[in-house]
Amino acid sequence: MSDTSIPEDDMTADGVDAPITEDTETSEPAKDQHRYAFLSRHISMLRALRLSGILTIIFAIALYVFLGGSNNAFWPPKGLLLGLFLGILLIFITWAWSRQINAWRRLIALFFALCSVMSAGFLVHWWWKLYDQTSFNSAFLLTLGLASIGLGLLIATDLLLRGVRDHLETTPGSADDPSILTPYRSSVDATATGIGKRILHGILRFIRVLVPTAVLVTASVAAHTVANPVTQTTAPLPEGPLPERSTGIGTTIAWTKDVPGLLATASGVAGPVILTTEGVTGLNPADGSTLWSYTRKNTRFCMGRCGQAPFRSQLLFTSPTGRYIAVQFGIPEEVESSNPVHDAMTVVLDTLTGQVTGEHPSNEKNKLQLTDSALLDGDTAYNLDDGKIRWKLAGKKERTYEVRASERNARSGPAGHRSFILTGPDNKYNLISDTDPTSTTGVANLADDPLTERLVVVNGWTIQYRNSPDSENGEPRENLRGREARAVTLDSLAGLDDGTTPVDLGRISGVNSAASRASGTLATYPPYDGRSKFDSSEYTDDIWVGAVFDTSTQRVTPATQYAGLATAKVGLMATSEKGQLSGSLVVRPGDGSDGATIPVVPGSTVTPPERLARDRDQQPMQFFPIGETRYADLHILERTVDAMKAPGVTLLLLDGGGKTMPLSQRYYDNHVYRLYGLTGATS
Repeated sequence: MSDTSIPEDDMTADGVDAPITEDTETSEPAKDQHRYAFLSRHISMLRALRLSGILTIIFAIALYVFLGGSNNAFWPPKGLLLGLFLGILLIFITWAWSRQINAWRRLIALFFALCSVMSAGFLVHWWWKLYDQTSFNSAFLLTLGLASIGLGLLIATDLLLRGVRDHLETTPGSADDPSILTPYRSSVDATATGIGKRILHGILRFIRVLVPTAVLVTASVAAHTVANPVTQTTAPLPEGPLPERSTGIGTTIAWTKDVPGLLATASGVAGPVILTTEGVTGLNPADGSTLWSYTRKNTRFCMGRCGQAPFRSQLLFTSPTGRYIAVQFGIPEEVESSNPVHDAMTVVLDTLTGQVTGEHPSNEKNKLQLTDSALLDGDTAYNLDDGKIRWKLAGKKERTYEVRASERNARSGPAGHRSFILTGPDNKYNLISDTDPTSTTGVANLADDPLTERLVVVNGWTIQYRNSPDSENGEPRENLRGREARAVTLDSLAGLDDGTTPVDLGRISGVNSAASRASGTLATYPPYDGRSKFDSSEYTDDIWVGAVFDTSTQRVTPATQYAGLATAKVGLMATSEKGQLSGSLVVRPGDGSDGATIPVVPGSTVTPPERLARDRDQQPMQFFPIGETRYADLHILERTVDAMKAPGVTLLLLDGGGKTMPLSQRYYDNHVYRLYGLTGATS
């Protein structure tokens, strides 16, 4: 794009001496004449700066695309958008007028230059404020500031070149017109200069054009790179086989780990993943050491969802295989009043290495679903391996009302291996392929957890009733005396052949979401007579699991014959050691096989362990949902002990603060949980 014909002699105006007598007396004031005479000796520099302005605008657009096009800016103050539109319109009108009329041209050029610098400064300040308060790095604001500088360079130098043209009394559009964008040739014979000198002048001309653009673009890239709110450590890909998710419960204490500010846990493909107030951490199941970590400053995680035990909170969302995990980083509460465009950042991590595979602006109200290869965040699907947008959902007309696209994605968590779950009419679901959102399959009678009304999906499998619920007086009576059900993959229901066949489960009363999440299986409630079971406030000795479906083996096992965590009773019991009453963590498998008993170290809990052991709510019991249920009496039940199965380890959790249902994230700041890693389990 270099202008090989631009003259490089800055001591003359391309061989044309600026008139200094007659023009001074008749056409311009002497002072004005002198200034244009000075500018006429630097035509090459002005032309280079104008071209730099054009290149800067082009590079600003390219940089915005390259940096992901993230726009996390706060909405501008009321009326600013209208003022900005009117200001841009006035700029172009003034520019067009000044291109034709010589009056005040230099002052207008100076005004535009100052405005571009002020605009860039305002945008950079806005960018820094956003980053400093929320950790969001807005490429939009940064590149808009860069484009503002480029536009100022373009307009100011263009007007000055037109002033020089009029000063030199050059015919507009001629070969000697310094303001033309085409290659500029002076009236002096260009061949008078030797070829070596012409090549040297061409190189200098190229440098003049490139240096301003390079400096501005480099500064923008450096600012975007240096302003990194993330502190991260990664792990190499494991060389050997991955840890297995065994069926049995570990009985050997391999490690313990005190974790301040624990918010959530999940099972990755190679071990447990924990979320604290600091960030996300992948743990080595063999010794509890840190494999990888991801920390982001100035964020919060609760976003209206505090109040659940870490093993049961909905803050970490894994893909069906556990290879990828998604988490939303929300903005601090004190910044919410600033009306941000996006109030959360969704980050996707590879659970094997901790590498970030995707990052994009989001909203805390968005639901996150994951298949093996895609993430559905609200109404937009992203590739899990590179974070690129795959497609966007469209809104849908449902009878008399319009359903917004983001509202169609009404659940968070793992979906099918190749299919997503959307809401449908009449309490039904719609399944879509993760590669084609227009291919929709309606599905009815999917079983949920009656206590939470939450659909449960494990490794791409879910449970479907074989028929609709019985009706009485025209109203459905869900789960009355249980219903026949089967385990089936979402992909097969969506019409995507996966080579599986449905597995009969017999009569059930729903899916136990807590036991399923803890064990990585589909645990079902046994058939109950009516709804009295779920209305009861007597929980400790209840049977909450009737059968377990293992998705890896596709086998159904009665609860009394299952040795895994899904049917186990977990809690605290009073023990005596050296004549002193204390308490111990216990895990009792449902089939009566050997479990685990772990003495609680005195002083490791706010409430003495012997007192906790006497609390009926802490006695060993099977898993069932606690918190976020539609039954008020379940909200007051507090559990100090919890458990979760992950590849290579069985995790036990002891709440050292004695509570698991805080009201806000501040509760977690100085709150310590103790993790126990149990190994030695058999399949």
